[in-house]
Amino acid sequence: MTDEFPIRLTTGRALDSYNTGVQSRGYQSPIRSGLQLEISHLDAESLDLAQGELVRVSSPRGSVEMEVAIKADQAAGLAFTTFHFPELVDLNLLTNDEWDPKSGTAEFKAAAIRIDKLTSGMPSV
Repeated sequence: MTDEFPIRLTTGRALDSYNTGVQSRGYQSPIRSGLQLEISHLDAESLDLAQGELVRVSSPRGSVEMEVAIKADQAAGLAFTTFHFPELVDLNLLTNDEWDPKSGTAEFKAAAIRIDKLTSGMPSV
């Protein structure tokens, strides 16, 4: 982490969106409607962010815009999001495209990020 990118982003799967047909059959999750960046309430307070607010998430590799989800049990300095909705947000712009040389699978994704408040605030409905 650096002063410019002080938050660690990790990506992973969401239980309701994995092994359910989401990846291959166009299945729509009954409890998840899109991609959100989960952050701690402490980080939300320090950045003056509200639940559902649209933010710019930047890493040394690029930036994307997404909604914030404030989680009471999220550790300060750590952000999490899933990768189940690439048509909404291309998270590979923030991370990398490295592969594990032995298994041939994608590397676990993590990146140092910065979260910037956008002047537009809440997403349009």
